[in-house]
Amino acid sequence: MRRVLCALLAAVLVGCGGVRSEAVDRTLSEHEALDRIGALITSTAAVLRPHPRLEPLTLFTVPGRCQASDGGAGRIVVSRAYWLREVPARDNVHVARQVVDEWTRQGHTLVGTGGFESGHPNVSALSRPDGFVLALAWAEGDHLYLAATSPCVRPDRTPAP
Repeated sequence: MRRVLCALLAAVLVGCGGVRSEAVDRTLSEHEALDRIGALITSTAAVLRPHPRLEPLTLFTVPGRCQASDGGAGRIVVSRAYWLREVPARDNVHVARQVVDEWTRQGHTLVGTGGFESGHPNVSALSRPDGFVLALAWAEGDHLYLAATSPCVRPDRTPAP
């Protein structure tokens, strides 16, 4: 469980200090970011075989603050993660390769891959054109989860500029 927390925390931190999209910074709200996260996760999961059942991982459902150095004063990042249930451990690497293929097909930028040789795959990417951080991560117990973190966005209670 500690590795899960560390990996999710890393995804959130990258989201806070990662690539900024000026279009996203000006217009995207918290609600819109959550919709985009849902679309990124479900479109990825839809192509995976065996087909996983998505189970929300609720540890990172609270918005985090953006760093002021990223133009994030008063802005937040939102994250969501989902266990990929009903994926046998023997298929973890196969599923990870499918994720790499799908994210590449969708035009996202792969940032890192690893752990394939050990059967503990981890993949990270930045969505295009909006700079959401995407992750497929292995966790102890031979489980995989998909996660996404927004760039800096407006909290829902903040009016659009």
